[in-house]
Amino acid sequence: MASNWKKVGLNDLGEVARGKSKHRPRYAEHLYGGKYPFIQTGDIKASGGLVSTHSQTYSEAGLAQSRLWPTNTMCITIAANIAETGILTYPACFPDSVIGFIADESLCDVRFIEYRFRYLKAQLQREAIGSVQDNINLATFERLKFSIPELEEQKRIADVLYSLDNKIQLNRQTNQTLEKMAQALFKSWFVDFDPVFDNALASGMAVNDFPEALQKKALLRQQQRQQAPSASKVQQQSANGEPSADKKDEAKPLPEDIRQLFPSEFEQTDEPSIGINGWIPKGWVLSNTGDEFEIKGGSTPSTKNSDFWEGGEIHWTSPKDLSGNDSKILLDTNRKITEAGLAKITSGLLPVDTVLMSSRAPVGYLAFAKVPVAINQGYIALQCKKTLSPEYTMQFLDSVMDEIKGISGGTTFAEISKKTFRSIKLIVPSKSIVDAYSCIAKAQYDKVTENIKHSNTLTDTRDYLLPKLISGELTLPADNSKCTAATEAYPS
Repeated sequence: MASNWKKVGLNDLGEVARGKSKHRPRYAEHLYGGKYPFIQTGDIKASGGLVSTHSQTYSEAGLAQSRLWPTNTMCITIAANIAETGILTYPACFPDSVIGFIADESLCDVRFIEYRFRYLKAQLQREAIGSVQDNINLATFERLKFSIPELEEQKRIADVLYSLDNKIQLNRQTNQTLEKMAQALFKSWFVDFDPVFDNALASGMAVNDFPEALQKKALLRQQQRQQAPSASKVQQQSANGEPSADKKDEAKPLPEDIRQLFPSEFEQTDEPSIGINGWIPKGWVLSNTGDEFEIKGGSTPSTKNSDFWEGGEIHWTSPKDLSGNDSKILLDTNRKITEAGLAKITSGLLPVDTVLMSSRAPVGYLAFAKVPVAINQGYIALQCKKTLSPEYTMQFLDSVMDEIKGISGGTTFAEISKKTFRSIKLIVPSKSIVDAYSCIAKAQYDKVTENIKHSNTLTDTRDYLLPKLISGELTLPADNSKCTAATEAYPS
């Protein structure tokens, strides 16, 4: 520890108080759905240190029984997820299961304090008490003392660590955008059939000439086309393999070579739940998952037999590996098995780009396997054996997930069997259209994969530096421009 560091308590550095959620019952409907972000412990745990997303909002009534904390408030969870931390990137409310810290900027850099609390996380978790649910409280923080350097050194340390976290955050945001783009394009082409409507309308077909079941959609598409900008930007986007995620862009005309791949007519099926009220593009085929995919399950080698596990280097996954993932990419697994363990799994080692779907506890996690992997009994694995691609398959599963969950059975927990899964109906477009979509989506998912690998390297670097910087073991130069040299200290 550097000699000029001093011991302080959190209360010495700013305001410390619990969040507020006074109303009981806590989940009264009138408290929610307004404009005020309501941050919960799960949001903080998933934040990576910067709280930039939320899944719930408060109404005016919700705000009245809570408090709107300012930007740069540090949040610390004290129940459920213990000692998780994150700094608000916008004003927000949070419940009394979270402690808020508003830093006195003349005494400390809130970023440094957040990193300091990451370093203290294990200690705080050991102090958690509670018979039903572990928790800590304000008294825990009153007892807690920790060392900090002078303000300028805090800023230098925070700058180095924050530069790494900021790159990780930018990669995460880019990946979310890329995945939304792949999803939006799939919906436009294969759920809403926009290019087919476009071709029909471009051929001179009037809205009233469409089958009655399609006229509402045809009218909407006609209005969107009238408001759409020119195709020049679309041509450029197609060349880059990067369609826009903007809703307005869905109405832009496709490049001519892609547009001609789509039909200009619809035909009716005997399945009213398929397509739009039973209507699908002419020439596309109605099939089911059992016919289009090779569907496999997995198993767990006996955990009592060390020969199956010790020293194993083969990736073996359970749905727990996908819990909390912010992308649909699987690059690593928590557990590995040996060749002897693999021999106990009848589905064997599945190749890269196998599509994985958790089939129980819970149903619905999705991922591309980007490494060869063996699976446990909690998965259904899909390998494309005909026209469809892994990218199409991923988006198809995502688009029908409510249906999949709806047909899942089980008494203790929801589960969908391989037999039930094989009966799901789906539409198979022409191979040329599937290939056109897959070419775009694969480029996007390849970029997502590279961003994740980059973020993993940045995370390793940060986690190597954090304890050394935050404890004073490693000292940074006074010239802030030289601080980036510290990020090269991580051994390759």
